[in-house]
Amino acid sequence: MRMPTSKGGGARFRGPTSSQAYNQNEDDKYLEMVELYRQSNQNLQSLTEAHQIVLAENTALGNYIMMLERRMGDLETKLLNMEASAPYDPIFFKTGFIHDMTAAYPNISQENGDTSLRCDIDMQNRCALVPLIHLIPKTHTVNEKTGEVVIPSELELKVGRTNTKGTVVDNNLLNCFNGDNESYWQRTVTYNFADCPDQEDVIIELTLPSHLVNNLNINEITIHPHPERGVQIKNVEIQYQNAWQQIDGFLQQDLAAISSYEYSPRKRWVFSSVPVQKIRVTLVQKNPLDINGKKVFILGAQEIGVFLSLFEPGGGIILTPFEMDGLYNIESVEHVFLNRTAFGIDLDHDLEGRVLEYDILKEMDDGMLTPIRNTEWSGQSAVRLWVRTKLIPYNGVNPCLHAVKINYSR
Repeated sequence: MRMPTSKGGGARFRGPTSSQAYNQNEDDKYLEMVELYRQSNQNLQSLTEAHQIVLAENTALGNYIMMLERRMGDLETKLLNMEASAPYDPIFFKTGFIHDMTAAYPNISQENGDTSLRCDIDMQNRCALVPLIHLIPKTHTVNEKTGEVVIPSELELKVGRTNTKGTVVDNNLLNCFNGDNESYWQRTVTYNFADCPDQEDVIIELTLPSHLVNNLNINEITIHPHPERGVQIKNVEIQYQNAWQQIDGFLQQDLAAISSYEYSPRKRWVFSSVPVQKIRVTLVQKNPLDINGKKVFILGAQEIGVFLSLFEPGGGIILTPFEMDGLYNIESVEHVFLNRTAFGIDLDHDLEGRVLEYDILKEMDDGMLTPIRNTEWSGQSAVRLWVRTKLIPYNGVNPCLHAVKINYSR
């Protein structure tokens, strides 16, 4: 058969053409179809992963809401019992949490006149800290000019589990070590109903690259679990010279209606600087999902960060407001720290002067805050009180202030 050897004008292949141009056109169409097929598969994979992420997060939040509702019912029952049993302790308290705190005075003149360093407020991890000077990541580097994140090949990662059955599917584990909280590392473990265990765990062990910085010291670890409040951060351990130990202050003293140990939110551990070669994180999922007739455990992390943080040695101040009413007597002030056990101080009253200094102020009509002397704690009638707290690094630890409580009586 004689192949066409001439080529027409603007309309391709409607008239005589060369076999080379025709074959090239067919090849181009084939390559385009292959590329479209690849993109379609990639989009389907991304949508499937996103659907699983949303499903897991939604289920975790739903379970958390149900637990809060049950806890509210328990509190209502206890309040009714308290009302029925008189007399009761006349000491009351008000609590200011991190979302109530501020680093600025309400009056602009007073704000401009006070040159004290102000604490950093970390809303995501529910604490206020002495202001940071520098934060050095130990799992990746960031190009200061381009913002590009580079994970060195020397970062060694191992993933293990206790169970041996089930079908395990992972995406890229590096997604939770790249400094990007929008990326996920997710593991799904699928079981038949008859074989499904009570829980599924994952043990992540990382060996830090020694060439990133000139020492192995770290003093901060952050974990954003997935699904948040739907998985348990069971343990965080560090190793130096072949000895494993739990990080100082692992069990955080937060004031939560639901245990943050059993149903972990994102967490930030700050402790005294220690040399570390390896870190081991254990996550546990106890609530599988029902998907297509199977039991599916979903667990992972959005971010696992390891840092050496440098902070202001002189400390910083933070202000906590309290709405009061009527006539009252101020009895005491308490400060709640997430990393309380990392200080190495046994008694709470020994914290003052070492970890913190504080005074109580009342707000005037113009917004100015005026200190209240100890002799004025009784018979106080100020509508709004403020506790001004100065956080002080102690024993190399940056204190993580979670809440402030005022105890008062009528």
